[in-house]
Amino acid sequence: AVVSTQSTGLGISPGMGGSFTIPSKLSNQVANDIILTGRTFTGKEAKEMGIVLKSLPTKSEVLPESLRLAQQIVDTTSSIAVAETIHLLRSSQLEKIASQLELEAEAQARCFAAKDYQMALAAIRAKKLPVFD
Repeated sequence: AVVSTQSTGLGISPGMGGSFTIPSKLSNQVANDIILTGRTFTGKEAKEMGIVLKSLPTKSEVLPESLRLAQQIVDTTSSIAVAETIHLLRSSQLEKIASQLELEAEAQARCFAAKDYQMALAAIRAKKLPVFD
């Protein structure tokens, strides 16, 4: 598997919470690398950076490994405690992410109005890499 964030290479800022979730999960240095460069990295690199829990050699191993982890949770924990914990973990970020989503929308509107975005779209249509001034 390969992973990347291509927004800056397309002349836009991150969206869909990317400017919130990536820095909240990783060090600033790694988040800046991922978001600003848009470089592609492997599943193994994603594991080393702490982006993913595991990097599996083949796609066919993903479902069995996911089911194994789910079964471990079912077999060793309280379902009510797990449900409440998931709720707490998600709700602790909701207000923060809502504000960040508003900022992202404003930033993307400015990017969509800029010439860089139009240049990126034209390059993509021509099956070329965008080159920015």
